[in-house]
Amino acid sequence: MSNGESSKADVSPAVDFTAGVIAGVAGLVVGQPFDVVKVRYQTPEFKGRYTSIRSAFASIIREEGTHGLFKGVMSPMAGIAFINGVVFTSYSFFMKLQLPADSGQEPSLGQICLAGAGSGLASSLITCPTELIKIRQQSSPPHLNPSIFTVCRYIIRTDGARGLYRGFTVTALRDLAYGPYFFTYEASCRFFKSRRAPIDAAYPSQASSGRQYHHESLIDEAEMELHALRPWELMVAGGLAGVVAWMATFPLDVLKTRSQAASWQTDSAGSVRKKPPSIWRIANQAIRTEGWRVMFAGLGPTLIRAVPVNMVVFLTFEACVAGMSK
Repeated sequence: MSNGESSKADVSPAVDFTAGVIAGVAGLVVGQPFDVVKVRYQTPEFKGRYTSIRSAFASIIREEGTHGLFKGVMSPMAGIAFINGVVFTSYSFFMKLQLPADSGQEPSLGQICLAGAGSGLASSLITCPTELIKIRQQSSPPHLNPSIFTVCRYIIRTDGARGLYRGFTVTALRDLAYGPYFFTYEASCRFFKSRRAPIDAAYPSQASSGRQYHHESLIDEAEMELHALRPWELMVAGGLAGVVAWMATFPLDVLKTRSQAASWQTDSAGSVRKKPPSIWRIANQAIRTEGWRVMFAGLGPTLIRAVPVNMVVFLTFEACVAGMSK
């Protein structure tokens, strides 16, 4: 490029999307063992089996081997490209509804929160069936390791195709957490940037060329922050965002897990129950029999997972974009 302009400015959207998928897969692999533990804590059949996060890891490895910590990983991995695509596209759509691309304005944190919540609702169309399959695999008895196809075939045979969307409402409500996630991440980034030189100093070539970064694009925002902030600042922002997002909607995640794992449960006659109870009934029964703390079952491993997963995701994304754009 002329005038020494950074190649980052013209990175292909395909490169960005590919980097996002690779980063998502890396984060999924790192976080999957903690996700398995979280689901076990939330599933009634495993209630009281584990006394601590450490004992849960030890017990799973002892009973199921190391591969037990990665039960259900293939379902979300298969859908991660589609989820990323829906999140990128819908975030842009909802931001444009609030802030035209040619306005030149920086979106408010409230607008970012609304666009994030909207992208979460849209992505739940894919996350619901992928997480349903994942949870069925993770909550199956230790001696079983059903494949994606086995679980899908069982769901369709017992509940029909619509059974793949069991728990959709609570999944969509939980995924509103994309709102506080993006809000917290952007607020943290703005805080760090306010303590550093103006952002144009990090983009001298683009300041002279008049190139604008459109804030309705998640990819443009990510690239801008990758240039403007240090890696540790991005990791702190991502970790805080993950913690806040999970804290905001975690009880809904507990109810979602119990709803989607329900068909593994049996009635008094020992047969599989085909029609799961409603979300309200699940919540009422859980609180009445186990107390209000059940709504935060598995929160520990979830919050622990949030930090390394976001560290890996952001660093992998940066490395992939840098490597593929050379």
